[in-house]
Amino acid sequence: MQKVAYILPLYDEDTDTHLYYNYELIRYASVKLDIFVVIEKAIGKVNLNAPFFVQKKEKGLSRFLELYSMLKKLKKQGYDNFYVHYSYYGALAALLTGGKVFYWSRGMSWLFKRGFFEERALRYIMKRVTLVTGPETLAREYVKYYGVKKYLVLSNWVDTERFRPREDKTSTKRWFAIEPDTKIVLFAHHLSERKGADLIAKIAAGINYPKLVFFVIGNGPYSAKLEEEAKNLPLRIFGGVPNKDMAPYYQAADVFLMPSREEGSPHVILDALSAGTPFVASDVGGVREIVPAEFGEFLCKSEDVECFGRGIVKLLSEKDLYERLRQEGLEFVKKFDRNLGVAEFINVFQ
Repeated sequence: MQKVAYILPLYDEDTDTHLYYNYELIRYASVKLDIFVVIEKAIGKVNLNAPFFVQKKEKGLSRFLELYSMLKKLKKQGYDNFYVHYSYYGALAALLTGGKVFYWSRGMSWLFKRGFFEERALRYIMKRVTLVTGPETLAREYVKYYGVKKYLVLSNWVDTERFRPREDKTSTKRWFAIEPDTKIVLFAHHLSERKGADLIAKIAAGINYPKLVFFVIGNGPYSAKLEEEAKNLPLRIFGGVPNKDMAPYYQAADVFLMPSREEGSPHVILDALSAGTPFVASDVGGVREIVPAEFGEFLCKSEDVECFGRGIVKLLSEKDLYERLRQEGLEFVKKFDRNLGVAEFINVFQ
């Protein structure tokens, strides 16, 4: 059985981020792999069917040295594969051990500024690890901007059982005290300009559709501003919701909205498709590669508020089109099922 040291920057069972998928991946993959989890910071109880270590030191050099010391011990125990999820400290420490380092990163990192150390560290890491990313178009961008020498393309995946559609959205809407004929547009992401949170109110204000409400889920730097913008609009802001509890929101929604300026291959799109909820989204990063071709007209240039609004109204107004896209999405998303994604991950180390 192959040994893998899996390095996580954070463990929090109630996280509202994609990090939750890592915990599920570890649980399922540890049946076929000998996984030891190294956690830089843990919030609450750690619930994994794999051995783990949680760092005690949290800052600066002491944090790095503790992490490096732990990885050296694991290397001596035969853990030659280091799988690092978005952690500069983890990647640098793993590289120093001399093991084989896989670094998971998705997103258009080159669009955003970092501090001097972070930028230098990222460029150093990218040239020396095996980058794990996807889809292929995104991988080529990493090669272009960071001089990546080796990369693997792995699919994001979705638990199609957890996010399965409900036959009747009406019953799910009642959970949220929503009238059955009211339509719900769902936004579920980090509330930042990077993810288009500043466009939500503009999109809502530009739509003239009877009995429509926007559900906004997430936390972030744009939260306070959005609260102000929402005062005279049909927006319900829920704040952060643990990822493990998100299925009912997707199942109740009629349309999913993702107006991001930057994405890799977003889990939220797969979650929406799995729940039978068509979407309108930005045509950025690798989004086009993980959606059915029939959704092409519902991919907009980022910041094109009118395009997002038109797409939402069209989906809500044309029942036959809506149902066709819904069924197409349900069939398409099967190729991203959890079992396939876990098997793909396991094969990296075989």
